[in-house]
Order: sequence, then structure tokens, then C-alpha cells
Amino acid sequence: MTTCRKSTVPVAAVVAVALACVLPAADSPPGDRVSGAAAAAWGAAAPTPPGADGPPQRGQAGPVVGGLSASSVGVLVVDGGRHQCSAAVVASRSRRLLATAAHCVWLDGQWRVDGAMFIPGWASGEEPYGRWAVDTAYAPPAWQEANSPIEDVAAATDFAFVSLLPRDGLLPEQVLGAQGIRFSPGERVEVAALGYPALGGYDGQSLRGCVGEAVVEDFPHNPEQPPGQVLALDCDMTEGASGGPWLTGPDAADGRGQVIGVVSGGDDTALVSPVFDDTAWRIYTAADSASLTPPPESAAP
Repeated sequence: MTTCRKSTVPVAAVVAVALACVLPAADSPPGDRVSGAAAAAWGAAAPTPPGADGPPQRGQAGPVVGGLSASSVGVLVVDGGRHQCSAAVVASRSRRLLATAAHCVWLDGQWRVDGAMFIPGWASGEEPYGRWAVDTAYAPPAWQEANSPIEDVAAATDFAFVSLLPRDGLLPEQVLGAQGIRFSPGERVEVAALGYPALGGYDGQSLRGCVGEAVVEDFPHNPEQPPGQVLALDCDMTEGASGGPWLTGPDAADGRGQVIGVVSGGDDTALVSPVFDDTAWRIYTAADSASLTPPPESAAP
């Protein structure tokens, strides 16, 4: 496993920029669903469609308001402040880990976390918990070593754990709380998938969620390799939701549960997530152990 330690220079400003919001089709794997096409330009917005203001529902993302998700889930601004993903604080011994998608922090042979910031509870420009600087990112070796990760290993290894710097002497989990985390959840599981979709009728300004049954499926990619396995869920969230947590548990629809995966990508009707298996557990454990080392204090954003 390779890690990336970044400079702690904060993002200078939150601005909309004219960049492509989805990965080119040539970088997408074969198959019915497109993996990794879910990183939006930071600040991208589109009108909210009629009927999207209800609570989370099957197949359509509704708003998720209040509760633990209001502080533990947020926007991850990456790639020099040009793109946004989603991420969630997960429980750990170090008390400073996020779960997100690998393509949010490593893509096209390079890290994208220089100057990256986590903004928990982002809502219509409000930053109720401030900005937290990214310290280190951890992604699976299979994701990093592939020439074109999205084509070669698809969504099966599209997860990462990100370590945040403390602020004002406090660790992230002390201020923001944390979702639980669970590995090897089973073949079928009821979930709530959360994120900040920013295109296709969503504005990237509020936390959204879909609820439903996630099912393990084979995900075709490189024909010379066996297919990876992913969790699939009916949901219409779009670019910007990448890295958002898939929660399970009795309170998942209210934004509190155990993270069993993260948004990797999808099409107009479905999302896919890597399965948090033994490989994910090893990356998580390594990230947590390394993050127990006292980090430098973050400058106030």
C-alpha cells in the first residue's frame, strides 16, 4: 500500500470553475454501469428536479437533514480545489479517518489531495463545522498500480481512507462524531447511500440519500481478469456523490449507521460501491495505525 502526504496549504476560495464534470467515456469500463464518473467540478450546480425535496426513497435521492450525518458527512474538495467528492468520518482509534472513493484521491497515476479539504455538513454554502485539512490518503495497491484504474480494476477497489489533521487541538471525531464501519456485510443488505450529487438535476449544495436493498454483483472490467464484486443499489445520484457512505443499520435512513461501502459510480438509475472486504479492512487498519502518530496541528482555515 502506498500513501500520500500532502502540504497543508488550505484551499484559497470556493469558486465554480469551467472544467469537465465527468470522466471521458474512453476511461470508463465496459458493462452496463460506468464506474468512477462521479467527481463533479467544485461549485457545479443545476436546478433541483420537482419531487426531489422529499425524504430518501428507493431509487431517488431525497434530502438527509440533521442527526449524525449533519456533522460526519460532507464535501471533500480535491484536485487543487477544482473538484468535489463526498466523504464520511468513520470510527477509528486515531479518531481522524474519512472513508471516500479511491478515484477522488488517486487518478491517472497521481494523487489529487494537495490542498484537499473536508467540509462536513456543507449546506448551500454554509460551513457549520469549518474546514479540515487532509493529512494523508491511503488507497489499495491494485488501484494505484493499474495504468488506467477505472478500466482495469473498476469499482471493486475504488475505496480510500483519508487522514485529517486536527484543528484547535481537537481531533475530527471529537468535534464531528463518526459513523461506524463494517466489513463483509453479506450478499444482500438494506442501506442508505448518501452523498452530494451536483449534476443532472442536483445542485451539490445539500446532502442527499437513497434507501433500498444493495445486492452483491459481479462487475466486468479487464477481460483478462476475473470480474470484481460490487454492491449495486437503485439510485439516481450523480457526479459529486462519489465517496459518499453506504450505511446499514436500523437508523441508516436517518443518517446514522455503519459504513459498508462508498459511492464509486453509476448510471441514471443505479449506483455501485466496492465491497468492504478483507482488503478494505487491511487498508483501513494500516491507515488507522499510521494515523495514531501525533500529526502536526492544522492551520485554521
